[in-house]
Amino acid sequence: MKGSAPHFEPSFYMDTEKLITEARAKIIWGEAAESVREFLISNGMSGPEADEQIKAFTLERDREIRKLGIKNTLIGAVLIAISGSAIHFLLAIPENYGRRLSAGRGVAILVLVGLYGLWKLTNGIIYLVRPQSEHQSISDLEE
Repeated sequence: MKGSAPHFEPSFYMDTEKLITEARAKIIWGEAAESVREFLISNGMSGPEADEQIKAFTLERDREIRKLGIKNTLIGAVLIAISGSAIHFLLAIPENYGRRLSAGRGVAILVLVGLYGLWKLTNGIIYLVRPQSEHQSISDLEE
């Protein structure tokens, strides 16, 4: 319509959108749900609505941490399998080949790779089983 006034969104909608975005970021970055709830309520959101939003954000965070857990578990299992197989192969070389003595440094490196794999495997399992036990930001967990 040519003479009608332009349509604007209500200002509270934009504020609510920004509020929800900030609350989501706080949950993703590992802030406690109680403090995010207080933040939402202090900025005008109702208690039940705040609880619903926090629950959704927490589920999203847990889902992302579980994805990291799957990745770390697979990396750890592969590293352990490769290093274990290589160690077994190096130690299975007969002593009279002379290469067994020079394989000592290689075995030491493979043991370190296996230990790193064990660390990744353990972290991955923890992320899968108890993602809510991690209070760091997701980007810090990826490192």
